[in-house]
Amino acid sequence: MNSRLKNNKFARLIAVATVILFSFSAAQAQSECDDFGIWTSLNASKKLTDRLKIGFEGELRSIEGVSQMDRRSIGVDFSYDILSWLKADIGYIYIQSHNAEEKKIKDFVGLDNDNNEIYSYNIDRSYWEQRDRLVASLSASWKIGRVKFSLRERVQYQYTHSALVYEDQYRPFQKDSDDPNSEYITNDDPNDPYKPTKSEAELKDAKHNTTLRSRLTAKWDIKKCPVTPFASVELFTRLDKWQFHDKLRYRIGAEYKIDKDNEISLYYLYQDNHSSSSPAIHAIGVGYSFDL
Repeated sequence: MNSRLKNNKFARLIAVATVILFSFSAAQAQSECDDFGIWTSLNASKKLTDRLKIGFEGELRSIEGVSQMDRRSIGVDFSYDILSWLKADIGYIYIQSHNAEEKKIKDFVGLDNDNNEIYSYNIDRSYWEQRDRLVASLSASWKIGRVKFSLRERVQYQYTHSALVYEDQYRPFQKDSDDPNSEYITNDDPNDPYKPTKSEAELKDAKHNTTLRSRLTAKWDIKKCPVTPFASVELFTRLDKWQFHDKLRYRIGAEYKIDKDNEISLYYLYQDNHSSSSPAIHAIGVGYSFDL
């Protein structure tokens, strides 16, 4: 059996194993009520000189499988090879991020006829927010045997624009202070106690943050094989309010070199949102990159 046939069989074996792993991970994500989505990216790059390169990237992310678009972005960056093992880059990314509808419980207002607790609440309607992101990175790489390691340290500044958000206020029941046993509906429709009492626009203030992103990646260069397995771990540290381990992101997958100018990647991602109440994220990622 010639080496090319062996490589093709090996590549197919990795592809099948990867699909099985991703399917299992997706099922686990759904069963544990974590967010599950699809991340897709398109990258293009062109050498301007022997050391300087310009790159373009577009990305789409979904949650709840593919039923809800979560983020869309486009960016540009410049990278410069300082040494054979050291690279610097700077870039800008424009992001539109979707904020899902959010329910905020307010006050306990009484019990219904079945002794169920009744609370007043607000609902912020879903909206898209605009973000500007500036990044600057240093990346060092080294090789041990056939495994290439790279460490990227990236400082990221992000400005989130103010946004006008509509809020529905639900005050279905209210107690009469003179009669603790009484309950009456406060909205203008006595036949619909779950109709909003009031809807109004609320301005979300602009905000900004600065984050250090430390990512360690390992790639296994398999001799005479177009498939390159990889794994990475990335630590997010907030610098503007010093919040270590803001979140952790893990990836495992493989890259397939179609030819010298085109490459496709497939990976599984898990993100632990350590410092927030947001659920963990499981995602399958597909990326395509090419040289201009």
